[in-house]
Amino acid sequence: MSKHALAISPKPLVLLAGLEARQTEELSSALVQGGFRVVTAGNEREAAEAAQQDDQPHAILLDAGLAHPGFGVCLKLHTLALATPILLICPAALTRSEQLAALRAGAWEILAAPLDIDELLLQLAVFVGPKLELDRVSEERLLDRVSGLYTPSGLARRASELAALATRHGLTLACAVFQPAQPSPTGADDDRMAAALRSAGRSSDAVGRSGQTEFAVFAPATSTLAAALIMRRLTASIEHALGFVPQHSGRVGVRSGYSASHSTQRISPPGLLARARSSLETQ
Repeated sequence: MSKHALAISPKPLVLLAGLEARQTEELSSALVQGGFRVVTAGNEREAAEAAQQDDQPHAILLDAGLAHPGFGVCLKLHTLALATPILLICPAALTRSEQLAALRAGAWEILAAPLDIDELLLQLAVFVGPKLELDRVSEERLLDRVSGLYTPSGLARRASELAALATRHGLTLACAVFQPAQPSPTGADDDRMAAALRSAGRSSDAVGRSGQTEFAVFAPATSTLAAALIMRRLTASIEHALGFVPQHSGRVGVRSGYSASHSTQRISPPGLLARARSSLETQ
């Protein structure tokens, strides 16, 4: 059974990022009593890692001290956990320009400290409900129930969303593509490739089938160098799943290629995919 086909849905998960220890403790207690689960992050790296876990947060409470100046951390979390509500907690009032900058970076709400816990719980319920429903509907219609990966139509849609976000915020978007060097007539290799990608892929990436015997990964906020590293890591995972040992095999188990784009105009997922396919054809 897919990870997404759980019989009992877990309680919504809230990420507390950059808050002071005492505030984290108080909020954690209130959230747990209010029916939420809690995960904490003390810095940008930990927050980014938490946002990319398989068990992604359904809402993020982000301290303005970590997000400011420029609210780059807020934008990064918004990119990694698209459609996840981000509530920015501010110990001091923001200027008009700072408020607009925070909203542009992806903040859904700006909360003044000290927080009204009852009001916060109601806001989270309002924000998290549609997020849970969106996740459920998206998973049912856009994901393959067996592999847990995006279907071709689901991958195209998700890649378009990531491209629009990257274009809007001036970020990069990379694409890596994978094909078995010698497709199995029974499709067994496809199943093993799907399982390997599902296991080794990052939750912030869009991973799915892009052809009859082809898989693709669209990775947001990923440079050309990072795309090459992702491709190599996933290729190694796939070949391990297929039973290939590079130093003992004269054959190649997987053909792979990648491309990356950074554009202030418009990033084209089909164009990225085409360039990634062209790069594997030259191997």
